[in-house]
Amino acid sequence: MKRASKSKFSKISIVPHVPKNMKKYGKKTVTAQSVVEGTGHEDVQHKSIRKILLCAGIAAILCTAVPTALIAAGYREPVRAAVNTVLTPIRTVMSGVGDRIGNLSAYLTEFDALKEENARLRAQLASMEDTVRAAELTLEENAFLSEFLSLKENHDDYRFLKCEIVASEETGYKRTLTLNAGSGEGADVGYPVITASGVVGRITEVGKNWSKAEPITELSSSVGAYVERSGAMGVAEGSYLVREHGQLLLSYLESDADAKVGDRVRTSGVNSYYPRGLLLGEITELLYDPATGACSAVLTPTSVLSDLRDVMILTDFAIYDTTDDPSDAETEPAESADGGDT
Repeated sequence: MKRASKSKFSKISIVPHVPKNMKKYGKKTVTAQSVVEGTGHEDVQHKSIRKILLCAGIAAILCTAVPTALIAAGYREPVRAAVNTVLTPIRTVMSGVGDRIGNLSAYLTEFDALKEENARLRAQLASMEDTVRAAELTLEENAFLSEFLSLKENHDDYRFLKCEIVASEETGYKRTLTLNAGSGEGADVGYPVITASGVVGRITEVGKNWSKAEPITELSSSVGAYVERSGAMGVAEGSYLVREHGQLLLSYLESDADAKVGDRVRTSGVNSYYPRGLLLGEITELLYDPATGACSAVLTPTSVLSDLRDVMILTDFAIYDTTDDPSDAETEPAESADGGDT
C-alpha cells in the first residue's frame, strides 16, 4: 500500500496580511484609526516619558556619584573647578533674571505712583476748571448788571428781577419765551421783560418758579411809541409783513411825521404795560401809501432774541404823567398800568 504523499503545501505557514497603515508596538497592533483615537499614541507617550525620567534619574545619580567619588579619591579642587565652570553661566543667567525682576518691580511701583499722581492732577485740573468757569460766570453777571447802572441812575423807581430765558417755543405764528422766574420771585402777568439795550416783551403767563413772555415782534403785541429825535408819535406793533425778519412796524404815523432811517424809537408809556423811555429799536425803512396817505416805518429791535439769555423783569416803575413832554423820555420814568397796550 502506498503511503499518501505529503502535499507540497503542507509546510507553508499562513501569515496574515498587515496593511501598510498598521504598525506593531510590542504585542499590540496599532492601526491608523487607533492612532487617531489615541490608543497606541498614549502608549508611545508613556514609554517616552518613562525613558526621559530614567535618563534624568541616571544623570542625577551620575552628577552626584561621580563628583563624590572624585572628591573621595583626592580630586577635590578639580571637581570644584569643574562645578564652578558649569554653574557660573547658570548663576549669571539667574542673576540677570533677578535683576530684571527687581527692575520690573521698581517699574510697577513707579507706574502705580504715576497713576496716583495723574489722578490727583486730573482732579486738581477739574477743580481749577470749575473755579475758572465760576469766575467767568461772575464776570459775565457783573458785566450784565453793570449795563443797567445808567438805566438805574436815570430811573431810581425801577425794580429789577434778574432771570434767564431757558426756552423759546414757536408754534405757527406765535412765539413764546420761557423764563426761570415766577410768582415766587415776584414776577406777574403784564410785567415788562427788558435788557439794557431795549425791550424784549412782556409776561403773559406765570407759575411758581417760571413765566412765559410774549416778544414785541408778535402779532398780538402793540405798544405806544415815539421817535426819539422828533417826538413823532405812533404805535409799534407786530406785523405779518416783517415778523419773519424779526422786525415790527411803527404804524399810525402822520403823513408829515418827522421820521427817517436811523432814528431810534422808544416806548411812550401812555396806557401801556411798558414804562416810558425804553428803547424799542431803530427805523430801517419808511413806508408810504399814496392811496391812503398812511405812513409807517419798519423797526429793527435793539434786543435780538437769538442772542439773549440773561434778561430783567421790571417789577415796579413810576407812572408816566401825560402832561410831560415825550421828548424827555430818557429822564421821565413811567409805571406799569393794568390797562392794555396802546
